[in-house]
Amino acid sequence: MGDPYSTVENCRQMTRAEKVGLLESRIGTLPIHLTEEQLDFVLHPVSSAVFLKACPGSGKTEVVGIKSAFEIAAWKSAFSGMAILSFTKNAASEIGKRIQSYGGTSAAPHPHFVGTIDSWIHGYLLQPFAHHIVKYQGNNGDKSIRLVDNESRYDFLTPFTTVLSTSPKYKDVWVNEYYLECSEPLVIQSQSKSLVLEGLSSAIMAELEKNKKRFLKAGLATYPDAEFLCYMELKKNPAILKNLSLRFPVIMIDECQDLSTNQLAILGLLAGSGIVIHFIGDPNQSIYEFKKVRLQDIHAYIEKHQLTKMFLTRNFRSNQKIVNIAAALKQLHDQTETEEISGHIEELHSSPCVIWEYDVKDFQQLPQRFINLVRQINETILTDTKIEIKRSAVLARGHTTLGGFRAQSASDLSKIQCFANALDCWMVAPRTGKDMNNALKQIGKSLCQLFYGGKGSYQQQHCPECYEPVAWRNLLYSLIENAVLPEQKLYPFDCQNWSVWTGNLKVFLKKYHLALILPDGAWDKIKNTVKAPPKMATLTVTDLFKTINYTFSEQIRITTFHDVKGESLDAVIIVSSKDKKSRGGHFEHWISADIDEKEFVRFAYVASSRPRHLLVWAVPKLKDREPFKAAVKLGFIEL
Repeated sequence: MGDPYSTVENCRQMTRAEKVGLLESRIGTLPIHLTEEQLDFVLHPVSSAVFLKACPGSGKTEVVGIKSAFEIAAWKSAFSGMAILSFTKNAASEIGKRIQSYGGTSAAPHPHFVGTIDSWIHGYLLQPFAHHIVKYQGNNGDKSIRLVDNESRYDFLTPFTTVLSTSPKYKDVWVNEYYLECSEPLVIQSQSKSLVLEGLSSAIMAELEKNKKRFLKAGLATYPDAEFLCYMELKKNPAILKNLSLRFPVIMIDECQDLSTNQLAILGLLAGSGIVIHFIGDPNQSIYEFKKVRLQDIHAYIEKHQLTKMFLTRNFRSNQKIVNIAAALKQLHDQTETEEISGHIEELHSSPCVIWEYDVKDFQQLPQRFINLVRQINETILTDTKIEIKRSAVLARGHTTLGGFRAQSASDLSKIQCFANALDCWMVAPRTGKDMNNALKQIGKSLCQLFYGGKGSYQQQHCPECYEPVAWRNLLYSLIENAVLPEQKLYPFDCQNWSVWTGNLKVFLKKYHLALILPDGAWDKIKNTVKAPPKMATLTVTDLFKTINYTFSEQIRITTFHDVKGESLDAVIIVSSKDKKSRGGHFEHWISADIDEKEFVRFAYVASSRPRHLLVWAVPKLKDREPFKAAVKLGFIEL
């Protein structure tokens, strides 16, 4: 571990000049001005576990990078290091860039690790050791565990299904619809909206467990299953736990509010072995309960392991009025919190927080109305700083609400519907990187299911084992570019019904079958699976989509709350669903005092804390005026 530097044990008693001097003695002159709160965190002894609660826009990523560079600069061991972990590759990459920027060549990765928590767990625990737990014999000497997404419905998963009923209506459970929680005795948890475990008989639960164990023994696992295997490996093999604590005596978890119950269980074992684990994040931005992220479990971990609590309370992203809205939402969520957040962006205009009511008939024009408002505001701004529409966004809880504004991908389509939806995503204007990824992923899934029995890597556009990922991606790109040519009669869909369209698809795919590497079967066999979706033969293909090509779709990003988490935007309009059928999507959910709807308040908190200059809520006009009045009281101006 790094130097104990006991001189900073009483960091808060040091003068600012002393703090800055200590910091710069390690990593040189900083190009930014750190606040006292940031300095205190960076200089806090790495041997003492910390929970840094960082408000939105507080420079959290920056200080994590500086803290890491500061510790690495004094690191003595060549064989043990820190693991600095986040939840996405982009977030981990940003931290890595800052470490390199502040630490220079001395901040080389080894013996440290900077990456995602999944890649760290899988690289150091799952793949080296998990086959021992499940007694997986491997394939041609390869004993690595294959990861399966919980939404996949591949043919090779069929043998692991559990039959719930045969009559009057057949119903079964796919093995990747549930997982084993890190606990003893075993606890089964659902990870599917359609699977409700409550009320199932003990015999069915035993069958679910039996099939899950068969699934794991076959060298397969969902992501939560993988964490369960790592947990059991650490429980049953103290030597692995000890060696891991020697290899990584310090772990820093960025965005700690996204930790699942299984991940917390693993971290609990690591902390018990002597590893110092630091948490950095904002519990009010915990919006992944559907992934079994439970805020109460995170708080319980912090209390159990007695993490020192530190705070970042200065928001450098938003102006004070927007900060006040977020603070009011936070107060709704947790009335015990007292720290005050200050905004440090100058207001460009007098009304940065606006609330609109819309009629259902006007719903589709909300993005254009928002664009017009931005343009009007820009005309009144006398400085060179303007609100950029390209750096702004239309946000909603889910794709159903956004479906009225532009085409969106769907996750649970058949292999034939996936192919059609891939073409629709590919041809959307303007085509963003996300649209391209959606299209390639879906057409990859379609081809993989049609020609390879669904046996492909979910993370590599469903790439089959017989292809290198780059070659597969190039194939998909070439295929989709060819498929949208008018002469193929696949796009535009025009008025084709599914029966006619799949006939054209057969003609198109027959040519590609000859060029594929080792497809599972001859074309005469595969062509019989290229048919219209059940009970949809006479329906038009366009019925699948909700595409409305207004001019605003070419000007502004349209996406979900979850997609912009961690981002900074110039302006946002947050669109409420028209009714309460969308759980967490209606504005009354966002201002609710109901304990069961706290996560929905956090949805609004995350979305409302993204913009620098302009925040708009668009809510449906209701007969009952009280909910609207309650929303206005948060600090909005009616327009």
